[in-house]
Amino acid sequence: MFGNKMLSKYKKQSQYFFVSLLFIAVYFIGSSLITPKITSVSENLVEDLFQGNLKYKENIVSFEFNKLNNYLIDIEKIFQYEAYNVYSNELKKKLLYSSGLVVENRNISNTFIKILKENGKIDFYSSSTDSLFEKEVDDYILENNLLNSNGSKDVVLTVKDSVVYRKTYTKKLNDNTVVVYGYDVDLLRFWKYFSEKYKGDGGYTVVTNKEGVCMLHPETSYIGKKIDGYFNTISLDKVLESTVEINGYYVPKNHNILKTKAVSEFLDLEVLRYYDTIKINHTPLIVVVNFPLDIHLKETTQSIQRYFSWISLLAFITFMLMLIVYRLQLKKEYAENLRVLEEKEQLVYTNEKYQKENAVLQLNQLKKKMNPHFLFNSLNSLHVLIDVDPELSQQFVLKLAEVYRYLLEEREGNLISVKKEITFLEQYIFLQEIRFNKGLNVSIIYNCDDKILMKKIPFLSLETLVENAIKHNNITKQNALFIEITISNNNIIVLNNYMPRKKKIENSHHIGLTYLENTYQHYQIKDFKTEIFEGKFKCILPFINV
Repeated sequence: MFGNKMLSKYKKQSQYFFVSLLFIAVYFIGSSLITPKITSVSENLVEDLFQGNLKYKENIVSFEFNKLNNYLIDIEKIFQYEAYNVYSNELKKKLLYSSGLVVENRNISNTFIKILKENGKIDFYSSSTDSLFEKEVDDYILENNLLNSNGSKDVVLTVKDSVVYRKTYTKKLNDNTVVVYGYDVDLLRFWKYFSEKYKGDGGYTVVTNKEGVCMLHPETSYIGKKIDGYFNTISLDKVLESTVEINGYYVPKNHNILKTKAVSEFLDLEVLRYYDTIKINHTPLIVVVNFPLDIHLKETTQSIQRYFSWISLLAFITFMLMLIVYRLQLKKEYAENLRVLEEKEQLVYTNEKYQKENAVLQLNQLKKKMNPHFLFNSLNSLHVLIDVDPELSQQFVLKLAEVYRYLLEEREGNLISVKKEITFLEQYIFLQEIRFNKGLNVSIIYNCDDKILMKKIPFLSLETLVENAIKHNNITKQNALFIEITISNNNIIVLNNYMPRKKKIENSHHIGLTYLENTYQHYQIKDFKTEIFEGKFKCILPFINV
């Protein structure tokens, strides 16, 4: 009997030994086979990262250049008023006030206003102290025939030791007075501001105008000069023709983004260049994003291979440890097996409890997603808006689509960052303000550090509180609803004037507040609080650290 037991144990040990050898062989064969696949996947991953980084850089370039162009748009709006179709002291004050605001931007070096009246009298106003600046502006106006044209014009100029992006707007009034309003953006100063604000890796950005004159470049000696080398393989015309203007935006004609490989004179490395076009008012700008190919590809491939090697080694060690532990477990008695069984049952019970709690949270979230009441109200507002203001109705539809895209987006858990929730709330408020006109006023106050915006709060928490305020208060133009959202370093406080409806809303069982309360209870946070104090409803939303 004893011999049979020893023989049985020997056979089992032999089986474990051969299984171990087989696993080791499979490990090394699998590693050799999967390495080429890792390289291929890395290349596709890097390509996706490049394209995502391209869109990000396009967005920030568009944002910054549009900010510089907004001053000119404000001037255009001034001349749209009938009262300013003839020259007057009031118009002059408006122009000078606007010029004063423009020069406060540290990236704008000079502003100027030239007024040529019908009687031949000329007025010139400028923020520059240079006595020769007026003559330089006069020469520029004559060279570009601005006195005989209406509208805006953008030109990159080299003036003395500076490279400026001159933006002008010319308007001929009904009394034949010609007004030329303009300002100079110091591109070297603007690049310093841009590079300090948007630091990070992922390639460098170059911006040119439609003539190929460089406006932004990490090597500042290129700024103000034509960089023909960027357009040897892909011409300027091809870049400009690769996009089409839709609703004021340039979008690609097809899914193939223009790109080419080249040697960067700035880095002295092979780079992958992506070309795209953005629109600033009526002026197209070309954005070229350069990614060092070898650095990104090699680093990504090596990182993935290194992680795979560590994971494979860890899996191998884990398997061997499990094998040893399993062999030791063969010596244990029934009591040990019973203990394991009890622990397994406890784990099953714990898992079922967690799933039940999670299901409650998801159910409340689903109710928020599928609530048709907001959709019906939005469609009614859109029905009225289409006839009144078609252009605003288009914005309304886009905002409504963004709201429901956010609501129906699949996500793990029920938490969201403060920044994303605020972004969504602004779109939601836009729709509700159109619905209630002047009856709804929502303000968001930031009394916090930037890193606080990355803190977590319950998904749809701010929208829930705003929606509850709208639903349960009597809103009219005479008695407007004021909602104040204050973000501090400790929490978020939502405050609104309390004007309850005389008739309670049927089937309103405080689902939204219950959802928030259950969420905070789930994370064992007790600082969530709601109260009505001195005619105002107040809610305190703590941050959730996970």
